[in-house]
Amino acid sequence: MSCVPYIIVSLLGILLGQVTKHLCKKMPDWVSEKITFKEYLRTLRYDFKIDIKYTLIYLVLYNLLVYIQGFSYITIVYAFCIFSLMLVFSIDYRYELIPDECHIIIATVGAINLCFNIDIWYSYLIGAIVGGGIFYLLGILALIIYKKEGMGFGDVKLMAALGFLFGIKNILVITVLSFALGAVISIILMIIKKRKLDSYIPFGPFIVLSTLLVIYFDVDIFINVYFSFCMWLGTGITDLIYKIVS
Repeated sequence: MSCVPYIIVSLLGILLGQVTKHLCKKMPDWVSEKITFKEYLRTLRYDFKIDIKYTLIYLVLYNLLVYIQGFSYITIVYAFCIFSLMLVFSIDYRYELIPDECHIIIATVGAINLCFNIDIWYSYLIGAIVGGGIFYLLGILALIIYKKEGMGFGDVKLMAALGFLFGIKNILVITVLSFALGAVISIILMIIKKRKLDSYIPFGPFIVLSTLLVIYFDVDIFINVYFSFCMWLGTGITDLIYKIVS
């Protein structure tokens, strides 16, 4: 492959890397109406600072994307999806908030992807319904059972947008991976006493990490691991029951 695709995505990564930190810092104030949109735009001009951290992250992720996926329209689609996911991860982790602009970016590139895959449009429509629907129902169940918010509506909209971009198969994998990562990381945080049992942990970062895994790895790998685990667990439970009753 020519080096031109790597140059293109590197330039895109440098550009987006320079604005990501500023957006993560100022967007929550704009969303919560602490500053007006006009004031927000003014900060882009006067409070802007060169950022290295996000730029390096984008350079690694974007070049790895070209190396794995090749260079086509889907590379650019995923690049902007990753940009939005970076905003989600940082803002939700710090402020427990997912701005609607993040969903709009993902839904927009999802519409572009749909134009190239119009013959299976139903997969993306069902993906949006299922992705958002699962988290919406979980949020309702949490309110009924625990009398408190379980899944924020930002998570619901994020999963709906991702379902529209990735389709039904991939959004189901993202959902399972999100809960698996959420459970493991939450347990670790409680063990090292970084979080209490009843404390709220933003779910957006887990969705982001799971989506990145789906972007960079074949989803069939995760599906095979999942079914292998289920078979192992089922066999273990069956053997245990047999030993108890025998």
